[in-house]
Amino acid sequence: MAPALVSAQGGFFSDPDRAAGDVFQILNPLAALGISVWKSDYDGSRQLGETAGAVFVSTEVLKAAFNHTSWGTRPNGKDNAFPSGHTAGACTGAAHAGERYGWRYGLPLYATAAFTAYSRVDEGYHRWRDVIAGCALAYGWARVFVTRQSTVETLPFLLHDGGGLSLRASW
Repeated sequence: MAPALVSAQGGFFSDPDRAAGDVFQILNPLAALGISVWKSDYDGSRQLGETAGAVFVSTEVLKAAFNHTSWGTRPNGKDNAFPSGHTAGACTGAAHAGERYGWRYGLPLYATAAFTAYSRVDEGYHRWRDVIAGCALAYGWARVFVTRQSTVETLPFLLHDGGGLSLRASW
C-alpha cells in the first residue's frame, strides 16, 4: 500500500527522498536553533544566524558564478547545480550544533544532512561534488562564526581518606 501512496498524483510527498531533502534543509537549522534556545544560549543563536546568512549568500554567489559552466548544469539538465543549496542548508544546522555543543549534538544532524546529500544525488538533482561543496561551505562558515560554548562543571568526589570537588571548564 505504501508504494501506491508514494506514487499517487505527484506532489510534495510523491518522492520520499526528495521530500526528505526538502525537509532537512530547513529542519536541521531549526533543530540547531531549538538547541540554542533550549540551552538559553543567545550567543549561539546569533552565531547560527551569522553562519546561515554567510552560507546562503556564498551558495548563491557560487551558483551564479558556475551557472554558465559545465559545473552549473545538473544531471537532470537544469541549472544551478554547484553547490547544493539543500545540502548547504542541512549541513549548516549540523555544523553549528557540532561546533557549538559537541559531537553528541552534531552527529544526528550530520546523519540527516548526509541523507539529504544522498537523496539529492540519487534523484539526479546534483553530483557528489555539488553536495560535498555545499556541506564544506557550511562547515567552513561554522568554523568562522561559531565558538564552543563555555561550560564549567563541578563534580564532588569521595575517597577513603577524604573528598573534594572536581572542576572542569571548557571554552
